[in-house]
Amino acid sequence: MIKKTLATMMLVSAFTVSSMSFAADLEQNMKTLAKNYKAFNQTTNVAEANKALDNMRVAATDAKKVKLKGRGDASAPTSTQLYDQLIAQIDKTQALVKGGHLDHAKMEGKKLAEIRDQGHKIYH
Repeated sequence: MIKKTLATMMLVSAFTVSSMSFAADLEQNMKTLAKNYKAFNQTTNVAEANKALDNMRVAATDAKKVKLKGRGDASAPTSTQLYDQLIAQIDKTQALVKGGHLDHAKMEGKKLAEIRDQGHKIYH
């Protein structure tokens, strides 16, 4: 009986620590996305723009591991779908930067904020 209780308590503790870790990781990824989105928009340097977009892609890919529950709208995209959209938009924007079209990339990069805002409405 004591062993079962102890095992149950350890299991619950492990899940609690694990979920807290996911939340901390997700928060850090969101901060990384915000910081690098700002850096991307402010730079006039192609190398800095690429670095910011690379950092955003890594953070979005990592954040995608955490499955979020929305606010009840069944027709809303899942968090995974939104991260997929975000990653695809990062890639599209980065292709423009690498092609030497930083100004066009910045216009295209505005869609990153639209995806962010959509996600915040559903999951924030």
